[in-house]
Amino acid sequence: MKRIDGLRDIADQFDLYLVDQYGVLHDGVAAYPGAIEGLARIGSGGRDVIVLTNSGKDASDNLARLKKLGFSGSHFRVVSSGEVGLQLVRSGGLGPKFTTGAPTCVIGRSGDRYAFSSDEFDLVARPADAAFLVFAGSDAPRTSLEAYRAQLQAAAQAGVPAICVNPDITMIRDGELVPAPGAIAGIYEDLGGRVDYIGKPHSAFFRHALALAASNVGARTVMIGDSPEHDVCGGKAMGLSTLLVRTGIHQSLAEPELLSLCEACGGTPDFLTAAFKWR
Repeated sequence: MKRIDGLRDIADQFDLYLVDQYGVLHDGVAAYPGAIEGLARIGSGGRDVIVLTNSGKDASDNLARLKKLGFSGSHFRVVSSGEVGLQLVRSGGLGPKFTTGAPTCVIGRSGDRYAFSSDEFDLVARPADAAFLVFAGSDAPRTSLEAYRAQLQAAAQAGVPAICVNPDITMIRDGELVPAPGAIAGIYEDLGGRVDYIGKPHSAFFRHALALAASNVGARTVMIGDSPEHDVCGGKAMGLSTLLVRTGIHQSLAEPELLSLCEACGGTPDFLTAAFKWR
């Protein structure tokens, strides 16, 4: 593992950059210092940049958020796990239990709209009334994990299948760490429910992003993220180089603790830096 001061130290080593969003570019409230410049710099000089985000919302919603925070959309594209999940259901890629037009319960934050919040589905409020569930967001801390367990128990007992389009266990909301959709999906599995995961670290999500860069076949690629479990492990499993930033969900950990966590999950990165910045 090599420690670097900023992105310029590796800029000429890679052609394609896969960049996590939350915890790397911003904290949900504001862009991290240097992140706007950093994304613009690596997006210049013929380099390809894809913001690869575990978000239950579609790519356009994520792009709009990034623009609102000051990022220029001309320097990158966005691929969200929510949109990829929706495409897989439309194409039949997840099997006959997941189809458009079916009664669908989208689990998320009250008032938010997700990729599956669509008239392509017969949206229902109660998990037990659905043909399948979509774990797209989290209403925590307003809704506790105990409350989610109670809401999901009948559906799990009935064998209702589920998709989790944001496998993150912890997420940043308003600058604070809260349980993410992956934690809620884990509760559903504990209750006996079956869950298919779409997003980092799962390979289908990476393959989708890499297919977008097919014109750059054989590109030297690096995955940049703040999560050893999702970003680094997912990137390494695809044979990609990896850069771990120390902002985001593990920013309170001292470096020895963070590296111990990386080793424990098999997610030791190729590069380590304090933050996503040019220098």
